[in-house]
Amino acid sequence: MLLGDLLADPELGLVPLHGADRADRPVRGVYITDLIDPRRYLSGGELVLSGLMWHNGPADSERFVSALVDAGVAALAAGTARLGHAPPDLVEACRRHDLPVFEVPLTVSFNTLADRVQRRSGPRRELVAAVAAGADLDQALRMAADELGADCWVLSAAGWVVGGTAELPEAARCAALREFASGRLPSTVRSDDAAHVLWPVESDAEPRAARWFVLAAGAFDEWAAEQVAIATDLGTVVALLRARVDEARRIAGRSVEAALRRLLDGTSTPAEVAARLETAGLPTGEPLRAVALDVGDQAESTTLLREIAAATGMASVTAPLGDGATALFVDDEAHLAQLDAELGRIAADVEPCLAGRGLAVGISDITRATALRGALEEAGYARRLAQRRRGRAEVVAAAELASHEVLLASTPDELRRSYRERLLADLIAYDAAHHSELVRTLRTFLDCSGSWSRCAKQLHVHVNTLRYRIQRVEEITGRDLADFPSRVDFYLALELDHTTPPD
Repeated sequence: MLLGDLLADPELGLVPLHGADRADRPVRGVYITDLIDPRRYLSGGELVLSGLMWHNGPADSERFVSALVDAGVAALAAGTARLGHAPPDLVEACRRHDLPVFEVPLTVSFNTLADRVQRRSGPRRELVAAVAAGADLDQALRMAADELGADCWVLSAAGWVVGGTAELPEAARCAALREFASGRLPSTVRSDDAAHVLWPVESDAEPRAARWFVLAAGAFDEWAAEQVAIATDLGTVVALLRARVDEARRIAGRSVEAALRRLLDGTSTPAEVAARLETAGLPTGEPLRAVALDVGDQAESTTLLREIAAATGMASVTAPLGDGATALFVDDEAHLAQLDAELGRIAADVEPCLAGRGLAVGISDITRATALRGALEEAGYARRLAQRRRGRAEVVAAAELASHEVLLASTPDELRRSYRERLLADLIAYDAAHHSELVRTLRTFLDCSGSWSRCAKQLHVHVNTLRYRIQRVEEITGRDLADFPSRVDFYLALELDHTTPPD
């Protein structure tokens, strides 16, 4: 519903204090709170109802209103039971942040107001009835497009067009993804002289990088109130359809998860696992690749990998496994060979939605279901190598596993720390005590393959100064850097020095 619908309701008798001119602002739910900072419980678009129990002065009002604005709520409804009226400093804070605020009379309970919002903000009956009768996403989009008078689409943050009523230009798709990652919805994005409105598909279950959103032709500031209502309803209906899709994915994943765990612990045979994969819809006679993904949380990793897998268009099934999630992709060898590049492109699309968290993806070689265990282990090693590189979105294929990095990535943290300390602890302590640069000098010397002239040039020092520093390294560590095995030992220790977790 719209904020103006509430303000115009004579039975509620709400008193506008600021923002009455924002009557066309949509309200997508209600949240009742007396927390001074409730933003972690808000997803945007809510009408926040508060009895102001948190209020002790102007500083509290500023903190509370700032939190609401940061969460993107629609408006604040202030109860009067405790203070008798909304404090002037609260109204001033709302005016400063341009947050609509109104008083709720003592005669109207919060429950009454919440019930009114929930009853009147339900989806349009035509769309809901169609979805209840079995309409799919494309049918729902066509119905909404007819009412909006404009083409519309549903996109995933993973970059794929889930459904739409027309071909979406690539420039519009890319612009929409950038806006979704960086902006607050609803908003307008422009590309190639065309305008499109981004509208949220509300969900608390998915991480932002795995969410869907609605895109419709037009500019948000030019929409009439009826178009805003239609877009709100469409977002709700798409959320219902998304829930159905996710449930089907989870059911398939549960069966495969159990089978993969038994395969890895040796209590199940490849043939038994193949039967489970067939049940989940994967033709096990075809070539396959395993993909392991981690974003730091197993549930989020699983949800995100399911969405990424869907974006590839290949037959796949995803399940939580180990610290993250694993997906199996089945297709012909030509398409599977392109999976590295495809996942790299998708990772680049979702990376802006990860809020700085790293995305690590490992991909096995192409194999058959009979060699599935090896593929799972290979994908896991590749994922650990991606984690070790610590980029914002790293995708590593099995072809990269022929490297010392694999050994370092698969070594237990305790052993990594011990090895690093044995080789570098005395040098690090010496640098700290004397403000010297022996560790940096050693790293540069090894990066230059022991070339005195190139190393001295990179460090901007005389060759004699470099020779003195290397001599001090040898004296402190008791190692001879003319000895190749010693150089290898130091190189590995220096690699561990910036990748080993802190004590």
